Amino acid sequence: MHDIKVQNKIFDLTKKLREYVLGFYILGNTPWVSVDYVLMPINVKEAWHWVLGVLSLHTGCIYIYDSIRSSRHDAVVHKALNSFAVMIPLLLNTTTFYQQRSDITMDKPHFLEKEELSNPFAIISVDNLPQQEKA
Repeated sequence: MHDIKVQNKIFDLTKKLREYVLGFYILGNTPWVSVDYVLMPINVKEAWHWVLGVLSLHTGCIYIYDSIRSSRHDAVVHKALNSFAVMIPLLLNTTTFYQQRSDITMDKPHFLEKEELSNPFAIISVDNLPQQEKA
């Protein structure tokens, strides 16, 4: 009985995520097929820190704007964003996003490295940003 409840919760969550991408749960009701970028404020709980993720639908990458940079911190941020990098391509495929966006060419470097469109997006930390001073 417990397994059925868990499966129902997963199904409900997946349905809501698909509807979000399609524009049913966004305050502005803008489906992702109508935009080139999706801004995502992301709380990295392990680092007690917020970063800005910018999903570029044309390049298939998530660009991270972070005011704290170090190899250890970057690893924590990338680990936290890995679930986004995995789930978003899967959602885009299940919502027929790529069939509706003829302007996204698959000959870009990021897409050429992927065997399938459902493979995870690259996570790229943007360099040369203002940095917080260490206290």
